[in-house]
Amino acid sequence: MKRRAPYKRIKIQTITSSEVIKDNEERWRLRTSDGSSLFRIWMVGVITEKYEGQNNYLGLKVEDGSGGILVKSWDGQLESFSQWDKVEILGQVQISEQDEKIDVFITPDIIEDIMDDNWFIYHRLKIVQQGRHTDSEITVKSAVVEGIDLGVASLEDLKIKLKKLVKQLDKGSGVTMDEVMAKLPKIDEAQIYDAITELLESGEFFEPQVGIYSIAFE
Repeated sequence: MKRRAPYKRIKIQTITSSEVIKDNEERWRLRTSDGSSLFRIWMVGVITEKYEGQNNYLGLKVEDGSGGILVKSWDGQLESFSQWDKVEILGQVQISEQDEKIDVFITPDIIEDIMDDNWFIYHRLKIVQQGRHTDSEITVKSAVVEGIDLGVASLEDLKIKLKKLVKQLDKGSGVTMDEVMAKLPKIDEAQIYDAITELLESGEFFEPQVGIYSIAFE
C-alpha cells in the first residue's frame, strides 16, 4: 500500500519562500531551501480574510507573522470560521496553473480553532526542535491501558507505547486519532501527533486513509 507523506510543522514563510518546480513526470512540486519537497503541512495562524471564490469554494487568508497563505475548501469545511479566528491546520499543498499564473494554496484535511495562545508558542518550539532533531521531554502521569504501561518520559518512549497500543486496537481497518486519544487522556494531543508523525516518517506507521493509522512492520 502506498504510504502518505507525514504532516510537517512549518512557518508559512517556508511555503511562500519555496520554489515551484516540475518533477521528471511534469508534476508540480514545492521545493524548500534545503532541497526537500513540501506535500502535507501543519501550520497555525490567524484568519485575516474570508471570501467566496470561483467554482464554489470558500477561501481563507491565514497569516502567522512570517507570511500569509490561501486556504481553499470545496466541501463546506470552512463555513464555521470567521475573520480573526485563530486556527490550526493540517493540510496538503496544492499547485495550479491558469493563464500562465501559478497558484499555491492549501486544502485542509483538519482545521480547528485555537483557544489557547500558548499553542502558537508550542508550535514554534516544535518547528525549532524539528530542525534540530531533538527529543522532546514529556511529563505525564503513568497510565495503564489493557496491561500496557503508558507512562512516558520522552518522545521515543511515546513512540514505543503508540506502536503497542495501535497493534492492540487495530482490528484490520486501522485506528483513528480519536481512538488513540481516548486511550491516552493524560498525554497532550500535540505530543501524540508529533510521535505519530515520526512513526509515519520512519515507515513504522502508514495511513490507509487520512487520520487512520496502522502498523507497517514489526
